[in-house]
Amino acid sequence: MPELDNVAIARQLELMADLLEIAGADKFRFLSYRKAANSIRAWPEQLSAMAREGLLTEVPGIGKKLAASIEEMLAEGTFGELEQAKSDIPAGLVEIMGIPGVGPKRAKQFYDALGVDSIDALDKALDTGKLENLGGMGAKSVEKIRKGLTTYLAHHGRMLLMDALPIAERIADTLRALPGVTRAVPAGSLRRMQETVGDIDIITASDRPAAVMEAVRALPLVAEVVASGQTKTSILTTSGPQVDVRVVAPGEFGAALQYFTGSKEHNVRLREIAKRRGLKVNEYGLFRIAEDGTEIERLGGETEDEVYALLGMQAPPPEIRHDTGEIEAALEGTLPRLLEPEDIRGDFHVHTTSTDSQSTLEENRAMAAELGYEYLVVTDHAYNLRMVRGLSVEQLEEQWAHVDRLNADGEGPVILKGIELNIAEDGGVDYESDVLERFDFCIASLHSGWNDTAEEVTGRLVTAMRNPYVDIIGHPTGRIIGRRDPLPLDMERVLEVAAETGTIMEVNAYPDRLDLRDTHLRAAKRLGVRIAIGTDAHRSEHMRYMRYGVACARRGWITADECLNAQPLEVVRSWLSRTR
Repeated sequence: MPELDNVAIARQLELMADLLEIAGADKFRFLSYRKAANSIRAWPEQLSAMAREGLLTEVPGIGKKLAASIEEMLAEGTFGELEQAKSDIPAGLVEIMGIPGVGPKRAKQFYDALGVDSIDALDKALDTGKLENLGGMGAKSVEKIRKGLTTYLAHHGRMLLMDALPIAERIADTLRALPGVTRAVPAGSLRRMQETVGDIDIITASDRPAAVMEAVRALPLVAEVVASGQTKTSILTTSGPQVDVRVVAPGEFGAALQYFTGSKEHNVRLREIAKRRGLKVNEYGLFRIAEDGTEIERLGGETEDEVYALLGMQAPPPEIRHDTGEIEAALEGTLPRLLEPEDIRGDFHVHTTSTDSQSTLEENRAMAAELGYEYLVVTDHAYNLRMVRGLSVEQLEEQWAHVDRLNADGEGPVILKGIELNIAEDGGVDYESDVLERFDFCIASLHSGWNDTAEEVTGRLVTAMRNPYVDIIGHPTGRIIGRRDPLPLDMERVLEVAAETGTIMEVNAYPDRLDLRDTHLRAAKRLGVRIAIGTDAHRSEHMRYMRYGVACARRGWITADECLNAQPLEVVRSWLSRTR
């Protein structure tokens, strides 16, 4: 029986939650599965190992009943309650409900009325105009679903970086422990830390390729061996993605890693540079060639640095290898030192049980201490977001007193008093100035207006940024990868006003947001706009998502000097717009 990893377990629990929601089950029942899945995705240990020790209930959100289901899953590959739910509701409805503009009730309506039980069936129903004849549907609703389907299809077959990276790292760790293996590194879009990933590539250096191939086929998480040869094996994992493991000679490792990391555009430019110098670069190394293209001499290829140095270049960080200026900077020797995870001193977007988080202030502070942070900003939701128990002024007074008591013990990271404000239709926020001035830190975010025009939504952000107490704009475009399109902002205008007002723009590190994205960050960098990374943590384990925010910042060429999280506390305070 193949071993289910944490991602595979979380996916089954999410499927169970989706099926229950489509069936109209009690809200707390399906939310319990979602909360458990959410916790499992952020959990650092493999549940398979915890199950063997009887420790599953130590994971937040997992009680005895769910622990029993997970144990059944690990033993049988599924659990009885899920199989019963799948027999009652076609699994295709889960995909349909995930399309922006649909949801569980619509998915069930389409199935009951039209027999729509798959993405293809929904596409055909849209083309034939059948949806417009259903109750409650109109031209605008149909157009919204059509746009949502386009968004879905753009990401179909790809997985979030958060899901792909732990799988790749686990396999690479296993391979590095094999005798005769000197290196094992994920390559491709995963190494470039793209926000979504298709297949996973891992490059391994070894003089024992047959033993490596055998070990890959025997990995516990292998659901199917797709193909296996002398130096390459392709497997399907229990989590879903295909993983291709290639073995190369140690002396070829750097060339292979560079080649299979890409991107295609970056590699094309490298080949052009090599050709102009009478050289040839490929996955086997860098060669001197004759006029007819014949290889004369192999010059190197053991490390990436060697390959780039032989071309007269610095080695660009993988995250920026997209032929968007990194080639020129590498040739000139002017590549910036990008932000590193080790530079991070704190988190600027964390929620507590005071609103919609599952972790207390103490639990968040303990996690911040574990991560080695100097400070932590508590940013619960402000009053006008009543659906998540936004805080009244009286409740803020209680939280501030709580923060003061914790800070007085001097035993952990400093907690800053923050808030996540809501940007209203007129650009205003939840509290008056006499309340706002008492916060150490204010994020302002859009939580409504998804149908606003570009002029309207841009105007709301601009007005909010001119408020002297708004320090950061949170998840500025509002997108959720694969599920909600970004707001139609005039981003150039937004960033120009941010530069003018000193407003900091957030990189929201939550793995299905990663907002701002890399292209926006390049524009922010050009205009001198600073950034802050916030995990938007809704339980303490989510604070580990900081690595994805750092990766996003690196893709945008952000350095430590441009990132609020990399500054000591006294500098953090000096960057706030209210101090300017």
